Amino acid sequence: MSRGDPAGDLSGRADIDRLVRAFYERALADPILEPVFEVLAITGLDEHLIVVGDFWEQILFRTTRYDGSFLPVHRALHGRHGLSPVRFERWLELWTSTVDTHFTGVNAERAKSKAAAMARSLERSLRSP
Repeated sequence: MSRGDPAGDLSGRADIDRLVRAFYERALADPILEPVFEVLAITGLDEHLIVVGDFWEQILFRTTRYDGSFLPVHRALHGRHGLSPVRFERWLELWTSTVDTHFTGVNAERAKSKAAAMARSLERSLRSP
């Protein structure tokens, strides 16, 4: 598939892995998000991408591989880096544009709408004690 020419919908784990890797490559190079994501380059990006892939596979295809704890991890990141509304907005912009670059279809649209809902929910949760 060529950049800017989506070649179909997200249809399984291989597509999710490709999407997640493409997104993280962009996030690690983004001046707004890089400080939050940079620790992954040191602590183990490849291992993290597997967990994130499990998460998105569960969200999109209702598998049960993800066995993580989403909110505490992001609370810790918020305490260290300040996950501001600007960062949430940028995260969602990058996620959406990465999906649009690589995929088109029902699952691609769901990946974007689920991300928007998660960003709003997580942002609200981090503001509360």
